[in-house]
Amino acid sequence: MEKEDLTPLEKKTLMSLSLIFSIRMFGLFIVLPVISLYARKMPGSDPFWLGLALGGYGLTQALFQVPFGMLSDKLGRKPVIAMGLIIFFLGSVVAAEAHSVETLFLGRLLQGAGAIASVIIALMADLTREEVRTRAMAGIGMSIGLAFAMGMIVGPIVGAHWDVSVLFWMTAALALLSLVILFAVVPNPQGAVQKNEMELSIDQLGYVLRVPSLLRMDLSVFVLHSSLTAVFVSFPILLSSYMPEKAMWHVYLPVILSGLVLMVPGMIYAEKKKKLKQTFLFSILLIILSFLIFLSGYTNKVGLIAGLTIFFIGFNLLEPLMPSIMTRFVRTKTRGTSSGVFNMSQFLGAFVGGSAGGYLVSISDKVLFGGLLILSVIWFLVSLGLTDPNHLQIFERELGAEVNDPSPICRQVGAMTGVVDCRYLEKTKTLWVKYLKTDLSSDDLNRKLESLIANSPAQ
Repeated sequence: MEKEDLTPLEKKTLMSLSLIFSIRMFGLFIVLPVISLYARKMPGSDPFWLGLALGGYGLTQALFQVPFGMLSDKLGRKPVIAMGLIIFFLGSVVAAEAHSVETLFLGRLLQGAGAIASVIIALMADLTREEVRTRAMAGIGMSIGLAFAMGMIVGPIVGAHWDVSVLFWMTAALALLSLVILFAVVPNPQGAVQKNEMELSIDQLGYVLRVPSLLRMDLSVFVLHSSLTAVFVSFPILLSSYMPEKAMWHVYLPVILSGLVLMVPGMIYAEKKKKLKQTFLFSILLIILSFLIFLSGYTNKVGLIAGLTIFFIGFNLLEPLMPSIMTRFVRTKTRGTSSGVFNMSQFLGAFVGGSAGGYLVSISDKVLFGGLLILSVIWFLVSLGLTDPNHLQIFERELGAEVNDPSPICRQVGAMTGVVDCRYLEKTKTLWVKYLKTDLSSDDLNRKLESLIANSPAQ
């Protein structure tokens, strides 16, 4: 099938919304490697409060995703995105001016409360055709990955030469820049806001929470981001015993770059060789290995750096792999709901990782890394049961004048055991079915269709 090109309007939409999304995520990630060092010097600070300040944004991100999405249906996408950016700006200012860890935590909660991720995705869907929407969403995903990498590199460098509060002021300035981009560059949707498949729907939630492969991906992103946040409750403080804070970027820069360099060939291998599940499991094993290294070597500089390097190689492989696998098991009409649950799992993971990590560190660093090791082993064992995405097959059959209304046929085919998704493509008059070859064959589908067509009202 020939790929549709993006129109100039769609290219403008993709670039501007990706920029807003990535600027916001950059603002959240830029403080990740340095905030625990910053917060521990504040009055009233202890490991638990450090963890809350680090992961607090995740709690409000998860809580406000659905309300912001519903509000955008009533008020429009742009006003709600603007509201979220203003809240994010205020949170950044509060964090920049914080003189106690409690105020810093409040600032982080406010930063997360501007939960506009789902609204940006819905606006992207409003402004793009269905044929190019998957590519547009992939573009947003790539921009988030780049924002994470840039934040992890820039944060320690800027924090080394200026106070960490400067990072929060940078974030506040970026929020204002995003507002300018929103109203000066992002196209306006024509007509009233329409519900689309990229929005989270409460009606579809029951189905999404019953699909084992989707639940495994939700668990995966929860554990991965719990681990990331928990590691950064402890790691910067441990590393500060061996080098001055201003020199830490010399560690973070090569560690992050090594993960990024290996990410691209890793993804190409997984996709081209159809080894998605195998690469996914291998990446989890790298996470397990990193915690084994941390557990045995956290008392020395080499062990700490080796553990972080292996962790980020696994992390950077998993970040693009998980959404790629998740989308393969999603029905078209549940796309937004599946992504919404996946994103909320990620944000909740950041909060739980920060708070639980802070509590475990208050006992000892050994308990923290031991707990993360046990959690990652459980994650690996659960992931062994993941359905191999390579078992998914596509079946297409043209439906001509013999069928008056294809909707009942699509519903009944969609209800068959082993069918993941069924759509009728109006443009080509074709029934499109995604199914598991372990449960069904193309012959089974043909026989079912013959029966349904025979009993279908004639044109």
